[in-house]
Order: sequence, then C-alpha cells, then structure tokens
Amino acid sequence: MTKSNTKIHKILLVRMSAMGDIVMATPLLKAIKRRYPQAEISWAVQPEFADVIRGHELLDELIIIPKGQWTKDFKALHWVRLWKEIRRLKKQLRAAEFDLAIDLQSLAKSGILVKWSQAKRKIGLNSREGSQKWMDEVVDGSVVTGELISSEYQAMAEYLGCSIDSFQMRLPANLDTPSWKEITTELGSDYLVFCPFTTRPQKHWFDENWQALAALLPANKKIAILGGPGDTVAAESLMKNMPGNVVNLVGKTRIQEAIAVIRHSNGVIGVDTGLTHMGIAENKPTLALFGSTLPYSNTRSAKAKVLYHQLDCSPCRRNPTCEGRFDCMRALSPEWVLQEWQVLNQGVNVEVRL
Repeated sequence: MTKSNTKIHKILLVRMSAMGDIVMATPLLKAIKRRYPQAEISWAVQPEFADVIRGHELLDELIIIPKGQWTKDFKALHWVRLWKEIRRLKKQLRAAEFDLAIDLQSLAKSGILVKWSQAKRKIGLNSREGSQKWMDEVVDGSVVTGELISSEYQAMAEYLGCSIDSFQMRLPANLDTPSWKEITTELGSDYLVFCPFTTRPQKHWFDENWQALAALLPANKKIAILGGPGDTVAAESLMKNMPGNVVNLVGKTRIQEAIAVIRHSNGVIGVDTGLTHMGIAENKPTLALFGSTLPYSNTRSAKAKVLYHQLDCSPCRRNPTCEGRFDCMRALSPEWVLQEWQVLNQGVNVEVRL
C-alpha cells in the first residue's frame, strides 16, 4: 500500500455504466475532493452515460470509453481499427500519470482500464472477474451496511480516509440543456415525474397500476413520464389508458434534459432505475418502488422513501421464481403508493382525488 503521506495530484475513477450506478457513485467526488483538494479527478465512462456527470463542478475530465464501438469492431472483424483505438486509449491513460486509480465497477472491463493506466496506486472495489489481480488493494464494499444508498462507495471513501459527512449524491449544477423548457412547455411549473421503465421486467410496476395512480392524483397537475429510447413502445402501451394530464416524454429527452425535468419537478415516483435515483440526488420528494431488487432501503433523505413488500423469495434479483407474476411488485397497490406519497409530502399542499 502506498504511504498515506504520498502526494496525490491526479486521480482516475472508473465507473463506465450504468446510469443509476454512476449517480450513486457521485458522493465520492466530494469526499475525494475534500481529502485531496489539489488533485485533478478524471472519470472513465461509456459515451451513452457520460451526460450523467458531464460538467460536474468537482470533475476535471471525462475519459470516454467507446465500449459499444469496440464490440461492433470486434464482431465485424475490424481488428486493425480496434487495435489502434485500444492502443490510443492506453497511451492516453499512461500519459496522464495518475497517482491513484480506482475501479468502482469491479469487472474485467473496468479493471483493465486501471491496469492500463499504470497508476502508482490501483484500488478495486469488490473486484471480481479476475480484475483483482490487477489491483494493489481491494476494498470490501460490504463493510458499510447495504441498507444505505451508495453504501459500497462510502466504504471506498472510508478506506481512503475521506470524510463521509453529507455523503450525498450530486448531479452537475450547470446542465447543458437549453432546450429543456421547450420539451416541457406543456408541463407548466407544477408537475410530477413518473419513471416506470427499467432493464428487467421483474423490476417493473404494472401498467394498470400506473394508470390507476395517475387517476387518483389531481387532474390539474401534469405528470411527465420519463424513459429512454428503448422504452418508447412500452410507453405507448402505457399511455393508452392514461388520464389527459399525463405527458409522454419517453425517448424525447437526452440525459441532461431528463435531469432538468426532474430538477424542476415537484417530485418523482419510480421503479429501480437511474432516473428515480436522480430524484433523490436532486433532493426531490421521491418514492422508489422496489421488488426483485433492493439496492438500498435507507435513502439518506427525509424527502425520499423506498416502498418494498418483503416476501420469502425477495429480493430475487435476476432469478425470479414466481413464474412471471412478480408478486412483490403486485403487492404495491396504487392506493398504498398514494398513501405513502401523501405521507412523504406532509406539510406540502398535495390535493388527492379518492
């Protein structure tokens, strides 16, 4: 291990994906900057997720890792182009002369970047897939209770000797989104955000439940639905029985535009997806509906709450045993969600139709 009094001038963080994981890793930026105030911090990320942290005031550099293009080149047998691009990146990482490189993703694809950097000190977080052999040290992220949001990143911060006071997620203060007002013109200044879509069906709430919840909320309050380009077909199906005050923005916003929509909203209700975590990061009233996954139960915020119905089989993560019924999510009735939303907004004038 490098001595604690060794000067740290340049730091590399590697968390290439996905959107929610990057959001939950952002507390490390403030913690590290407090610990090493003169250090420059770089972050290696895939291009499709770069806007989550692009322009962050505590970040000095984004290093874009075109993993998708590399995969295409590999499949198309474009060996020379792939080799040149990898060689270029290796030179870029080595030329930076990082004093400290941290693999926050724990996988071979992220660990190899730390190895290529030839940083003076290389640390992995829960390293696996063989990436641990490239690290000087490996941190056990489970030493901090997993009930806390960003718990594994807090474990890394503590290992580095960083202060963990106000260990809060933080998105870029200045967003490159001059068009967000145009996108949300019909929303006005008083609206909620629904985030119904995520990567696996067992993490979804049911269309009829979202529709019932929207019908219970005030008709004069707009509801914006957010999601990515891959969610557009599902969104069209969801919209078929939605009240007229619901606005479909799915696939119509870039990441920083979506952050802006959340930032200017009155709150977020969503499933286990990066957009929901953004609601917490933006200190908005946020109700997170979890079932097959339980990434955290303590949001570190009085404005945010996890709604979760514990079953013997949950959280099943990627291996549901309920034959597609998704009982844990079915147990979260629209009425229960509505009740919890009211409690979360106590002290705020929230009219509800029953």
